[in-house]
Parts: sequence; structure tokens; C-alpha cells
Amino acid sequence: MSFIVTANGDELVLRHPRPEQFGIFGIAWSLAQLNRFVGHAIRPYSVAEHSLLVVEIMERETQADVHGLLAGLMHDAHEFITNDVAGPAKEDIGPAWHAFEARWEKQVQVHYALLTANAVWRQVIKAADLRALATERRDLVHDAQLTEWPVLAGVEPVDWINLDTPERRAADWEFWRDRFLDKYHELDYARNALFSRTGSVSTAGTGN
Repeated sequence: MSFIVTANGDELVLRHPRPEQFGIFGIAWSLAQLNRFVGHAIRPYSVAEHSLLVVEIMERETQADVHGLLAGLMHDAHEFITNDVAGPAKEDIGPAWHAFEARWEKQVQVHYALLTANAVWRQVIKAADLRALATERRDLVHDAQLTEWPVLAGVEPVDWINLDTPERRAADWEFWRDRFLDKYHELDYARNALFSRTGSVSTAGTGN
């Protein structure tokens, strides 16, 4: 039987997870310790910090509503189980990996009532994700100017942030865990407040 020991010491059985094992604290804890770029960035750069950048890009550059923003923040939340596997490795592994990842992505979206939001805002989230990746490449990847990344063709990094500042270098994983939790609670509170006013969880906008 395959299981993962979670941040609170619970045993999450991959074939039979329990709903309570999808808690936001455990997700934030894990994402704040998962380094992107397989740990090869010029400083530790976590999935939690990346997720916060994606949602900030959406806030600044799109018309995403609170449902879309929450889906953007949580777009990599399933990696608290699957880990952050590099894109080239995913392609090398092939369909088996994509099926495994998709199953956990859907389970997280169902648990956090984000299926509709993700469907509506998928393209916007993906565009923000690529903008974040372009920015990360510019600021955090060694010799990033040497080889083009096909996935970033036509994608420009944002010009209003620098990901390699003394403040960011000094921030530890607990800082990003707490920032992720704060943003989640901010957006979840706003979503619940909207529901209490309208009685509907439907998401606004077209996703374009």
C-alpha cells in the first residue's frame, strides 16, 4: 500500500485519500518547501512563491473574479501530492504521468469547489502561469539567455517585479507558507461573502 506522510503526521493513502487530508495548511506547508526548476534556480524558489506570483499577475493584468483568482492561486496545489516535476521530465515520462497528475488536480479542485472556476478561467490562468515562468527565467535561471524555451515563444516577463532581491533571498519557506495561507484565506473569505450575497457559486466573466 502506497502512502505519503503529510505535514501533520497523517498517512495519506494514494488510492484512498480522505477529504480531511486535503487541508490548506498541509498544502501550503508542502508547496512552500517544493523548489521549482528541480532546485537549480539561483536561490530557493518554491511553488508557493510561484503561485503567489501567478495570482498577482492575474490581479494586475486580467479581469479575473475572485473565483478565477482562487483557482489561479491553487493551480499547482495538487503538487502537495505529486511533487513539482519539471516539464521536460513530464514529457519524457509520458501519458502515465499526465494521468496521475490530472487525477490529483481534479480531486483538489473538487475538494475546494474550483472545477467551474478552473474551466472558465483556464486560459487566463495558463497565460499568467507562462508570464510567471518567463519572469522566473529572466530573474532566477542561470544563463537563461543561451537557449530559447519553446513554451515561452511570444511570452514576455512582467516588468513590475524583480524576483531576485535581498528581501526575497532572505525570506524563508515559512514566510512563503504564511503568505500563501494569507492569500488563500483572503480569497476564500471574499468568495464566501459573494456567495452569502448572491446565493450562487457561479463564476462571473468569460475567461477571456
